[in-house]
Amino acid sequence: MNKINLTVAALFSAALFSTGSSQAAVVSSSGANAAAIQADVDTFRALLGVNNGVGGSFASGRREINWDGVPDSFSSPNNLPGNFFNSNSPRGVVFTTAGSGFAVSADSSNPTVTATNFVNLNAGYAGLFQNFSPERLFTPLGSNVMQVEFFVPGTSTPAAVFGFGAVFADVNIAAGTQISLFFSDGSFGGAFAVPTSGVGGLSFLGVTSTDTRRYSRVVITSGNTVIGASQNLTANADVVVMDDFIYGEPTAVVPEPSSIMLMSGGLLAFAAMLRKRHSR
Repeated sequence: MNKINLTVAALFSAALFSTGSSQAAVVSSSGANAAAIQADVDTFRALLGVNNGVGGSFASGRREINWDGVPDSFSSPNNLPGNFFNSNSPRGVVFTTAGSGFAVSADSSNPTVTATNFVNLNAGYAGLFQNFSPERLFTPLGSNVMQVEFFVPGTSTPAAVFGFGAVFADVNIAAGTQISLFFSDGSFGGAFAVPTSGVGGLSFLGVTSTDTRRYSRVVITSGNTVIGASQNLTANADVVVMDDFIYGEPTAVVPEPSSIMLMSGGLLAFAAMLRKRHSR
């Protein structure tokens, strides 16, 4: 999706913010450390099924991204390509943003000696963001809004998933961080607030569909402030980054028959009935 459409989608989801969905089940928690949310993360994993890892295509199960295997060449100070997890490491997702790109934080052994946990972007982040799975984190750059679209892993075939969840670091303002979901038929699946964790804490939010529809698109709003050196670390500025993504196996979207096709099919059936009657 292009940047203009992504911005429209973000505004649309924001307008409907904190409206849940009767067709969704939510698992969420927050706390001071990884142990505080571990049980709920594992509950969500169990709802989705076995981890299918990298590559291939499966009828069920889940995929996970913990960022920790991203090579140094695609980690800070370098940017992560938005299609990395459908091309380099196929797990069926492509990221877009109205900002300037995406970043995965450096690890402690990187060859450029780049600071970990995005301290390279702002020295004020020291001690602010902790990891759920050590030791890399993830964020969009130039925007606090991003979009996730699903594909059959390693292909350009549009796909949809049963559920999506993510871990967030340092969520401090209520209703400032959210996940909005859209069904494969284009309808809105609800916007869900990520629980606050307190300074330096971790939050988890996972959403699954409770009817036959699946999600083809997710819009994530992380905090209310764009990450970077120029932003001001005040009480009203909530800079939020992300850790693990957990989502259902991306399976191909089966196109709904168009109204024209349905109409033409009905007309053909009607014509056949008339022919049958006149041939008697």
